[in-house]
Amino acid sequence: MHKNEPNISLNTEYNPLINAFLESDFDCYSTKDTVITGEIDTLKIESTQNEKFSIPTYLLKIPINFRINSFISYLNFNHFVKNESKKVFFYAWLKEKELQKFSILTDSLRKSYANASYEQKDIIASQILKSEEKSIILNEEIPAMYQKAREEEDQYWQKASKDQISNFQQKIRLYNDSIAQIAEKKGDRIASKASEIPDTLTLYLPSPKTAEKKVAVIGGIFYKIQIGAYKGKIPESANKLIKKLSMIRNVDNYVDDKGLKIYTTGNLRLYTEAVKMLSQVKQEGIKNAVINAYQNGKKITVVEAKKLNKEL
Repeated sequence: MHKNEPNISLNTEYNPLINAFLESDFDCYSTKDTVITGEIDTLKIESTQNEKFSIPTYLLKIPINFRINSFISYLNFNHFVKNESKKVFFYAWLKEKELQKFSILTDSLRKSYANASYEQKDIIASQILKSEEKSIILNEEIPAMYQKAREEEDQYWQKASKDQISNFQQKIRLYNDSIAQIAEKKGDRIASKASEIPDTLTLYLPSPKTAEKKVAVIGGIFYKIQIGAYKGKIPESANKLIKKLSMIRNVDNYVDDKGLKIYTTGNLRLYTEAVKMLSQVKQEGIKNAVINAYQNGKKITVVEAKKLNKEL
């Protein structure tokens, strides 16, 4: 397996069908097999392994970029060779769309929070926390589902003949050429819109709610926003700022090897996302906030983290 390779690129053109889907009432937490509800259509999938899984026709041509291994990548849903892995990928794809909705909602709520009255702030803060809780669920489920789909497909291609691999790669080249021609005819409209979609799944895993709860050690490279570091009693002004921030973000703390109590918010896989959150936190009143990097729970330099994460 090639588990360290880039994950998923969702070069999705936002056409009316996708917009309508994003505005639908799809519930990706349900264990039922109804995966789309809304004005467009209702697709019901029976959870029997023998039944052929099919993608709704209006979504079949949606471009994706799902890397299976070092020599195979899929560019649309029809490129899957296994029924079950196609189904798992599709569910993950839907969940990622739902995650995008929550991200937009949460950003909007944070902007509203800044200018809200004191009474409104409590309501908005509660809404932000609910949105983050749902994001936590999605962020835990999506990567595992993508990985399961990738492993299933990789098993097929590791056993495939050289001719099968060569024929598929040629198919992908022709597909890419056709997409490029369409983009050129439309004045690169498709390409420019697709470039606005992040090419990597962002894992935003807010930590436990209470400010005094210690951070759980999470594997891999993570970036956190440090909002304060204190030895002894926290200054009252700083304490007020941390409490204010904890109304709209999950704040954690731990004691480092120098005896400093470090307060942080956010658990981000990508440095670019950390830079974005740093800007938000500073706008929310923590002017001296900085980015910290961690590997398997141990603090390392940001430069080391970016090298290990191949972000340089």
